[in-house]
Amino acid sequence: MSGKAKRGAKRKEETKNIISVTISQSIKEEIDKLVDEKVARSRAQLIENAVKWYLDFSVNKWGERGIYVNDVRVLLEPETISSVFFSTLTPSDQYDLGKTAGRQAPVADVVKINYGCDPTSVSCRDLVLKLLQDAGWGSIRIQEDIIVIGSPFYPASFLKGYLESLMKIKLDIVETNVKENVALRIV
Repeated sequence: MSGKAKRGAKRKEETKNIISVTISQSIKEEIDKLVDEKVARSRAQLIENAVKWYLDFSVNKWGERGIYVNDVRVLLEPETISSVFFSTLTPSDQYDLGKTAGRQAPVADVVKINYGCDPTSVSCRDLVLKLLQDAGWGSIRIQEDIIVIGSPFYPASFLKGYLESLMKIKLDIVETNVKENVALRIV
């Protein structure tokens, strides 16, 4: 298929309508700054992206009691609070807590209901890990039989237990030289 034919097929898949909106001067200036910084190609693209994120993150449900993303209430807290909490637990306790959390993981329901996929299926691993990454768990990728989590939010023992329960797999913690990485070998 030629480039022109591909563009034509794409246009048929996704039609766009030109609309006009009135916005305050200060917001227009902020949009223009972001476009100048190459955050988006154009004002229209930036506005479309903003509306998409508004819908994806259920912003209409946000209120005084918290930020809700789908059916999850998001808590913004300093990382030190989480570190203090986990530092009071032994690695064994962290692992057990992770196992319990993994069995009750809301991401499993999202994968099943929204994507029609079984979170324990090998074919769904990438999706599960992408959703966890998008939720702020760290930069997650699979390299052969090792799950690598860069800048993880949780400690290795918790992550091991959580992922074992969620995906019904057995993992071993792999020693890393860099504290900012967690590596888990799929056994």
